[in-house]
Amino acid sequence: MNDIEFAHGVSPNLGDLYERAAKYGVSAPGYALTLLRSFAETVCETLDPNMDRGKKLERKIARMRDTGLVDHTVLAPLRILQKHGNIAAHPKAFSFTTHDYAQMLKEALPAALKLLEHLYGLNSVDGEAPRYTVTLPTRDNLQLISYQAVFEEDADARHMLGIYFKEKADGLRATESMFRADDGYGFDSRKFIDQANHWFKLAAHDWHVEALYEYGVYLARLQGEDFHDQRKEGERYVWQASEKGHVDASAFIGDCYFWGSALYEQDLDAARGLYQQAASQSHPEAIAQLGAMHEQGLGGPVDFDAAFQCSLQAAEAGFPRAQFHLYSLHNQGHAFPDDSPKAIAWLAEAADQKHPEAMLELAGLIMQKIIPGRTSIDARALYEQCGHIQETQIRAWYRLAHLLAKQTNDLDALQRALSCLTNCQDAIVSTSQHRDLLPGCDRLTPLLWEQINVTINRAHPQLARAAAIVSRRPYTGTPVGRNEPCPCGLNKKYKHCCLQ
Repeated sequence: MNDIEFAHGVSPNLGDLYERAAKYGVSAPGYALTLLRSFAETVCETLDPNMDRGKKLERKIARMRDTGLVDHTVLAPLRILQKHGNIAAHPKAFSFTTHDYAQMLKEALPAALKLLEHLYGLNSVDGEAPRYTVTLPTRDNLQLISYQAVFEEDADARHMLGIYFKEKADGLRATESMFRADDGYGFDSRKFIDQANHWFKLAAHDWHVEALYEYGVYLARLQGEDFHDQRKEGERYVWQASEKGHVDASAFIGDCYFWGSALYEQDLDAARGLYQQAASQSHPEAIAQLGAMHEQGLGGPVDFDAAFQCSLQAAEAGFPRAQFHLYSLHNQGHAFPDDSPKAIAWLAEAADQKHPEAMLELAGLIMQKIIPGRTSIDARALYEQCGHIQETQIRAWYRLAHLLAKQTNDLDALQRALSCLTNCQDAIVSTSQHRDLLPGCDRLTPLLWEQINVTINRAHPQLARAAAIVSRRPYTGTPVGRNEPCPCGLNKKYKHCCLQ
């Protein structure tokens, strides 16, 4: 007996999901992970037949935990399938870090087998699962899929080929530095995304709902004035998928109504309805948008309780944006009253998933000594990471400079602080963002130079004069008396400072 035969013996439905995940694992591991998320939902419903099937997976898992129906040996594999499946199904929501779908599948398939063994044990006399061998995945199934797509004109096979080529294209795109402005794909990924869209289009013409969405959303996202008609065509494909219940399609059309698009005029009421529909199926972007609409009173009244519930649902499912938003709601007084540790725990989870704003905020709390067990070393590491992310780099450089400026005996740290300030000032000038930080940069820069000179003088007295000369900035303003304070701000007399 092999693992697929064992899975079918436990449950035909679970066996089908497991077999498809194992079958497509080599060619399309991301798609296989989404199948295993559905597998986890079915396991929950099997373990608790009275469970509301409309509940989100994270709530199903929480219900079984809270009722004591299962222990950690079942909860752990369920959470693996939930987490990996969410990442694969909604990669944009987890885009702060890179993910290896093939490696994730190597963790998910054994987790699925543990759940099957548990279910088998519940219905067997001795509680022991039979011995079985795990079938090693091969690429042979890709040949079969290709045959079915070409010669049998099978829509499922055509969709799977599209998924195969799209995953290859997306993997290559992440490594490309040059790409086309209309769709974001470069030279190496071009042939694969073109192949993907060829097969998606053929399957879409057979009304394959997944292909309708995939082909439509590619066209709808094309950038540039020359692609207005293609965007309209793409939105029609996506609308057809949404009418057939495709959750990503519903969320996408919600975005079209929220912002206005090639085919749709702005309609916040319609957007809220579509987001609600998608949110009921745990769509992260839809939940986040719905929460923002409740919070800001868009398309309906302001409702902070509803905004909190939306963020809580998404946070429990592992989405970092929602986890950070819970902390933000707490700061506004709309979540976890008198329970800062709980809000900070959600902040830390978001930071662990590399959410930029969460990392920046957590570093600040560490420097305020609010986070037990964390030190300035941890804060520095977080600031360094944020310094590589465009949306947080100016603030991160500024805060890191202040952190490092306190290490007055470390020349490397002081020089790094000066470099951060220079980067910060240059970025502020070029982007005109965070101009309120410029006065702080101007105040700290001369102080750093003075600390650097003192440190060099202490370590190498013979180099002190040379270092002081290098650090001075020529003064060309109004004449200053030799004994007057130097205009550079170092609190020295002019004759001892910038007078050459």
